[in-house]
Amino acid sequence: MTIAYDTWNPYDPNDADSPDRRARLRERLEHDRETVRRMLPRLEREIENPRRDMRSVGEALRSYYLSTRGPPMTPADLPELERLCRLILERGGARQSEIQEVLLRLIGATAAVESVPFLLEMLRYTRRGDRFGPQRRQLALWGLARVAIFHNAPQAYSALQGRLTDRNADVRYATADMIANAYLRPGRDVPPDVVDRLRHLAHSDPDDSVRHAAQRHLREP
Repeated sequence: MTIAYDTWNPYDPNDADSPDRRARLRERLEHDRETVRRMLPRLEREIENPRRDMRSVGEALRSYYLSTRGPPMTPADLPELERLCRLILERGGARQSEIQEVLLRLIGATAAVESVPFLLEMLRYTRRGDRFGPQRRQLALWGLARVAIFHNAPQAYSALQGRLTDRNADVRYATADMIANAYLRPGRDVPPDVVDRLRHLAHSDPDDSVRHAAQRHLREP
C-alpha cells in the first residue's frame, strides 16, 4: 500500500527535529493559538452580521491568514470552535463555506479524541442546496484520521471503516485515500478486514474515482 492523502499539519512534531527546533515550534504554536483565540470573538460577530460580505469576512479572518498555518488547538478550545461551526451552519449567508472551512481545519488539526462526536455529526449533516457538503465531509474525515493517527483511537478507526460503505461517493473516495494513511503513518498494520473492504471497493464500487482510489492503495490494476 502507498499513502496518497496527506494528514500532516505544519505544527506536527517530527522525530528528526533538533531540541532547538522543537522548542521554536512549541513557541510558535502557542503564539498562533493565541492569535486564533483573539480572532474568534470577531469571527462570531461577523457570523451574526446581516451585512456580511467578502471584505468583512476577510477582515475578520485577516490575522488567521497572515499569522498562522491552521494550528492544532487544545481540547479546551473545541467547544467554542464547535459552537461557532454550528452557528455558521444555522445562519448561512455570505462566505459561509470559507468560515466553515477555517473552523473545521482548526478542529481537525487539533486531533483530539473529544472531537470525534462533532466530526461524526459533520459527516452526517446535510441540507438542501449544500454546496460545501463534500468538502465538509472530507475535512471531517481528515480530522478523524488525525485522531486515529495520534491516539490510536478505536472510535476514530471504527468511524473511518464505516465510511467505506457510505452512500456518498465523495465520502467513500476520501476515506479510501485516508484510511491507509491513518494506519501506515504511525507505523501500524492495516487490518485484514480493512484491506478486504478496500479490495471490494477496487473491484465493485459503482464510482470510477472510488475504485481508482482503492486500487492505488492496493496496487491492483
